[in-house]
Amino acid sequence: MIKGPKDVWKGIKRKAEGRRSPGIVDDPLPHRVETFVRHRLLHGRRLLLAARTAGSRTEHPPVRPIFVLGCPRSGTTLLFRLLQRHKDLRTPSGEGHILWNKYQHPRLRGWTSDRLTADDVRPDEPVFLYTAIDKIAGGERFLDKTPRNCLRIPYLASLFPDAVFVLLKRDGPPTVSSLIEGWTVRHGVSYRLPVELNLDEYQGNLWCYMLPPRWRDLVDKSIPEIAARQYVASYEMALDDLSSIPPGRVATISYEALVSRPVEIVSDLLTSLDLAPSPAVSAMASDLSAHQVQTNSPPRPDKWRSRIEEIRKVMPLIAPTMDRLGYETRLNGEFPDK
Repeated sequence: MIKGPKDVWKGIKRKAEGRRSPGIVDDPLPHRVETFVRHRLLHGRRLLLAARTAGSRTEHPPVRPIFVLGCPRSGTTLLFRLLQRHKDLRTPSGEGHILWNKYQHPRLRGWTSDRLTADDVRPDEPVFLYTAIDKIAGGERFLDKTPRNCLRIPYLASLFPDAVFVLLKRDGPPTVSSLIEGWTVRHGVSYRLPVELNLDEYQGNLWCYMLPPRWRDLVDKSIPEIAARQYVASYEMALDDLSSIPPGRVATISYEALVSRPVEIVSDLLTSLDLAPSPAVSAMASDLSAHQVQTNSPPRPDKWRSRIEEIRKVMPLIAPTMDRLGYETRLNGEFPDK
């Protein structure tokens, strides 16, 4: 069987990963090349968007944009791809970094974190965003899915006064386990930090996923602890900030309900978003198994239990957030360590 370029590249990456010492995470050359290429492509998309908006100026925000929120690795991509099929919604081709990073990359703000409030909006930023979104949406309703936006709700609410927020919550152990796996296989590399990480399992300066407040306190910890802190920061800040948004502009659903009753959950969600029923969305919802989203390893029930010892160590960190989200805080029938 003839292999395509993608299969060949995956094979090269697997060989590089196989040379690692047990328990050690690094950035082998193929991963560094892939990260570089991805970031260059993102930069290219940003330049293309700038070219499209040159000479245009939109001073009014889009009407009722929809922001899908959730911790990284919580299932937001699945929900986004479902909603993306609706004929009345328009999106960037992926996550909205081409929009938000132009003015709000952490390096432009002293490497604080991904946290943003209304005070962080730059003078020229609203017009840029409104114009860019107008070009992307073409008069239709705008949909965005950027997990880092869990930390940016006050910023978004100030820019988009009638925005609607959809929070996808997910239980702690599987989410944290998936974050750990992503860090381990170097998926979701987001930032090249100005300092070195000296983690138990990794030494380098490439950070994965969202950058929480006080991230510098984590530079000498472990990947499981970072993953736990990312889960906590995502949902604690989202819950706190969404409490100040009018209830009619907030929808909360669970990943567990989404995958167990997708047709029902998506139908109810479309109604709450004032969107008409969609045959395309319903068709995907009725057969999710035919639309697998990207995973770091093949999905299987309770996959997180292969990391149960790592999860057990961080349960005291994530249990309060799990409780606040409405999840059981016992692991295998036991209470988390106090």
